[in-house]
Amino acid sequence: MSIKTKTRVYLLLICCVFFIMISAVTFQVSASDKALTKEVVRDLIDKTFVVMQEHYIEPDVVQSLKEVIVTRLELGKYSNLNSLEDYASVVGRDIRIFSDDDHLSLFTVAPKEEITHVLQHSEGKLTYNYAFEEVRYLDGNIGYLKFNKFYSDDNALQVADAAFEFLKSSDGMIIDLRDTVGGSSYLVQHMLGYFLPLQTPLWETFDKHNKQIESVVVTEHSSHTKFHTNYPVWILTSRHSASATELFSGVLQANSKAKIIGETTSGAGFYVGVRQITAELVFRISLSKIVISASQKSWEKTGLTPSVEVPAIDAMEQARKAIYEAMLIKEER
Repeated sequence: MSIKTKTRVYLLLICCVFFIMISAVTFQVSASDKALTKEVVRDLIDKTFVVMQEHYIEPDVVQSLKEVIVTRLELGKYSNLNSLEDYASVVGRDIRIFSDDDHLSLFTVAPKEEITHVLQHSEGKLTYNYAFEEVRYLDGNIGYLKFNKFYSDDNALQVADAAFEFLKSSDGMIIDLRDTVGGSSYLVQHMLGYFLPLQTPLWETFDKHNKQIESVVVTEHSSHTKFHTNYPVWILTSRHSASATELFSGVLQANSKAKIIGETTSGAGFYVGVRQITAELVFRISLSKIVISASQKSWEKTGLTPSVEVPAIDAMEQARKAIYEAMLIKEER
């Protein structure tokens, strides 16, 4: 065989290998883009609801909810799921909607990744300064505090302390929670210590068998007690104010320490945690319910009813008017 012929053979072999590699890559891409089979989705649904039945705070609703999800599977609603991430997003959304429980969600993790129920946010108003956005004085010596999350970090307690220390000389306060998404119950407990005396009962927690598993009282020593007196407080809410936000607002409302103005809140009154479904699929799930001590009521699915119900966009104007009127009445007495 001549050198020229050998060269042609080698080139041909190289080309064959190249095309085989391209075909393999193409096959892998195509395989990864292929929709999850109905059987795979059904298996994931079965595993999801086994976990939900075992742990969910309202076990009686689990079977009927599963029937809804399985019916949607049979109707082809999940025929275009291409990955576990798609399953978590789409089926998780449907579980949340049809259960009417805003806390429920599914998400994926890498193998052996540490999991947590604490929601992570991209950099912005939910992370800057531990979500505390603004503290200032308004006309008439009224304090104004706005924050967007009860941030789960010990440093957030220090920021809250600094804000309340700054507002110590005010004659009333507006707390703007219209954009506050929830967060840490520990920060809620800490902040309530500025408005209620030590050992004041705040809330109780009950498991799915309606057994009390926790009783929370004011334990933190606030740096001052200015807000313990006959001090007017108005809390601004929207329909997006949820979870820990409702806990904070509801406790103050039930103890007649604050009035709510704005919209009826979200109605997310459960404690959440995480449970693994598979090594890569996790359920963010409601595990217990909260009852406010002073009212012996939960706000789950009902939300908090404002003292003055107005669209959230008008709440600030209404609160300023109301708090000035309250202060005027106080002066006249």
